[in-house]
Amino acid sequence: MIAAQHLLRTTLIGALLAAGTLLSACNTPPDRQHFPEITFQHLPPIKLDVAQVEIVSNYRAADHADDNAADYPEAPETLAAEWARDRLQAVGQRGQATYTIIEARAVRVPLPRSSGMNAALKTEQSDRFDLSITVKLEAGNPLSGKSGALTETVTRSQTVPENMTLNQREVVLFNLLDAAMKDLNARLEASIPQYLGPLVR
Repeated sequence: MIAAQHLLRTTLIGALLAAGTLLSACNTPPDRQHFPEITFQHLPPIKLDVAQVEIVSNYRAADHADDNAADYPEAPETLAAEWARDRLQAVGQRGQATYTIIEARAVRVPLPRSSGMNAALKTEQSDRFDLSITVKLEAGNPLSGKSGALTETVTRSQTVPENMTLNQREVVLFNLLDAAMKDLNARLEASIPQYLGPLVR
């Protein structure tokens, strides 16, 4: 009788431990995917006739309740700042360039969907991801008396279907961020010579 009770107790403990392990596994979030680094270090630096380049961010995702930058493989604000570190180079003796991140806003917008029979018969777009990055570049050299300023904004949007997995969504967000940063790079490459031409070396 005692042996039977011991066996029953051992079996129950084993079952509880197994159930706990399964629950723990269910609550474990999936590992985030590894994506290529979005960088512009492979491109030649944009040399400015100033003594230093200052990078400033006036945008904080935490200040906006609807900002979903945390869903992206890397924060848009971080990449906007990295662009300046990768591309802007001070080669002068006097003056300063200030690169300011005005906005790096990422928003997820739920989309209206059908109800009733229509909802069951088709796969609909459930969300739209909007990304907007605005930066300002000001530069001046008191020795030469030359200065200039420019502001650039890039926006990208992408809708996703309701049956998309978390991994698939991460791929969409990576591609969205990569495209936005390439847009920003192209715009700044064109506008810096236009508006800061006398300071480009």
